[in-house]
Amino acid sequence: MRQKRIHTGAFVFLTAGAALTACSSDDSTVGIRNAADINSPTSTSAESPYLVKIAQSFPSCEAIGATLERYIDGLTPAPGGIVSTQRVNCVWEAGAGEPPSGLRSVEVVVELETVTPATAAKTGLVVLPDPAIEAAGGFAHSMPINMAGTAFTATGVELPQASVSITVGGRDAAMVLDPAGGVAVAKQLLGL
Repeated sequence: MRQKRIHTGAFVFLTAGAALTACSSDDSTVGIRNAADINSPTSTSAESPYLVKIAQSFPSCEAIGATLERYIDGLTPAPGGIVSTQRVNCVWEAGAGEPPSGLRSVEVVVELETVTPATAAKTGLVVLPDPAIEAAGGFAHSMPINMAGTAFTATGVELPQASVSITVGGRDAAMVLDPAGGVAVAKQLLGL
């Protein structure tokens, strides 16, 4: 089975120590992914109705950022952001001159490949009950991150044909999105 990364953003931060910067490259997904089995669509050209809806309702990373205004305030969009019917990958990060006490980053990823409930349980994710998501055949989850001086939320929503990952981190707990807030943003993007 193929492997998918879960909560890489959290692991990147934890292993990088003081450097809380999101990695953003064409082959990297900093979000709710690391060493997890996934369900892959049989065709690489498959389109998710959820991704189509997101691309129509939120056609740019700027539009997606409007759902996270408080959390991206003062951050700079990373180059290479994409919103399409195949994938969403939007990252905002601290500017070069931001003092170390305020370092933070935000990432939103939406893709076709989804994490299964069994894999979520095996990788330590906490399932978050949500009737609307469950009625759509999916589930929401988060990964608890507890580390002195670090505030981090990694939240995901898995639906048939769509996986949403929202990772918000920094050193200011007041600026970090709680898991319920992450689920609310994911539902807004998905139209649930």
